[in-house]
Amino acid sequence: MSLFLSKEEIAELTGRKQRQKQVEQLTAMRITFTLDAFGWPKVLRKSIEAELGASPNQRDSNNSSIFKYTELNLGD
Repeated sequence: MSLFLSKEEIAELTGRKQRQKQVEQLTAMRITFTLDAFGWPKVLRKSIEAELGASPNQRDSNNSSIFKYTELNLGD
């Protein structure tokens, strides 16, 4: 498993595919990130797992996505 979220995972997290829109959404979500040499946001997997409250026991090792619908606070 990579140290950083994949581009697909960042798109899933932000709901955005374009890098500038991802940057804007991550900023709005107050998620710490850095930019790679091509301007794509890089998010540490460990930091987002901690932010979403996922413990190693909650994650499904057979599923590459760390985000589960029930873990997201959608503010019903």
